[in-house]
Amino acid sequence: MKNNKLFKIATPIFFEILLFMLLGVADTFMLSHYGTAKQASMSVDAVGMSNQVIGNINILFAFISAGTAVLIAQYFGAKNTDAIKRVASVSLGLNLIFGLLLSSALMIFGKTILIKLGLTDVRLELANSYLKIVGGFMVFQALLNTVAAIIRSHGDTQITLKVTIGMNIMNVIGDAIFIYGLFGMPVLGVKGVAIATTFSRIVALMVLFIILFKRYLHVSDLKYMIQQPLKEVKALLKIGVPSAMENLSFNLAQTVMASLIIVHLSEVAFTTRVYAVQISWFILIFGAAVGQATQIMVGQHVGAKEFEEAYHTCMVNFRKAFAITLSLSVVLFFLGSKLIGLYTVDPDILKLGAVVLMVDAILEPGRTFNLVIISGLRGSGDVVFPVVIGIMFMWGFGVLTGYMLATHFNLGLVGFWIGMALDEWLRGFVMYGRWHSRKWETKRIA
Repeated sequence: MKNNKLFKIATPIFFEILLFMLLGVADTFMLSHYGTAKQASMSVDAVGMSNQVIGNINILFAFISAGTAVLIAQYFGAKNTDAIKRVASVSLGLNLIFGLLLSSALMIFGKTILIKLGLTDVRLELANSYLKIVGGFMVFQALLNTVAAIIRSHGDTQITLKVTIGMNIMNVIGDAIFIYGLFGMPVLGVKGVAIATTFSRIVALMVLFIILFKRYLHVSDLKYMIQQPLKEVKALLKIGVPSAMENLSFNLAQTVMASLIIVHLSEVAFTTRVYAVQISWFILIFGAAVGQATQIMVGQHVGAKEFEEAYHTCMVNFRKAFAITLSLSVVLFFLGSKLIGLYTVDPDILKLGAVVLMVDAILEPGRTFNLVIISGLRGSGDVVFPVVIGIMFMWGFGVLTGYMLATHFNLGLVGFWIGMALDEWLRGFVMYGRWHSRKWETKRIA
């Protein structure tokens, strides 16, 4: 029965994450074949750096959506329907406000941020045009995250998968139309990718809103946005802030590393990083899907005070995710150069990318500890410990050690990857010990 529940929840999440990632992969793949080799490289770099900024902003929305997911899962386990409606309504209102504020900030300060990250000349202009469109409409992504979290935390993960499939289809079609000028449309390149991405997200949000109010909420429930929302706001922030801080720290660390690569290494290193990260996503998603499913399952068990079930659920799910990731990492170790070859024929990128992906094959099984066990801790309400340890290890090993290996020991991009591998494995062992300590049993919210 447990296996069936994991499969039922995790499989749609896996394909949903895969399709979300394919949005970025499709953008990068099409741009890598756009115009001359130089134009393609600059376009890929511009979108890659812009998405680093957008990723950090997206994590800020997770302050609310992460708390929403945990609280609704626990209230669902406790069978508290009224609390679910209050939390859902308040979270929508908060992320609407945050979305509008952060979208405006990106419109106004986006170019300044890109300059601070080291972009110049053509890459700066391309990245800025992308950021103004995608970043300027981030409010729709904020609401999309929240609505999806509400629906998913009920255990209904197939709905969001179907909507994501439709969103991807629209995005790919839009990419092709605007990058290559199909059907008489202008050739817009990077700007066209931004338009296609934004439009597909808006349509997806509209569909999910219809489903939300048809199945889980009534329009009258939105009164909780203004009627005594303080209790829900406190609970959302108590869970959401630490949960999001762990992800925010990771994304900021990745952004700093990307900036250091631009400043201290080479264009080849930066472009290789963009390709290598996207390839690594295809392994990461197995652990991420099981992690999200684990958070829902553990949250529901903890909400129902079934602590023994919660403990074994996380352990069983982790072992399955680790086995899958380990198998895929072996494939990555030996076939990395061929995978990089799908993006480019540049011999320097092919050579560097092959070595980086060999290191990544060692990194990925370690990452599974954090993807699954931290999700279990989050589902139980134990959210402060992971973020404290995460900040220490991500910046101490991922950034600082990686930078030292890259520059002072002349390992270049490979040095950064070794630093990230140390972070994932060492932090993962600490999280494993935390789960076995069972201190999370005292963190229940519902």
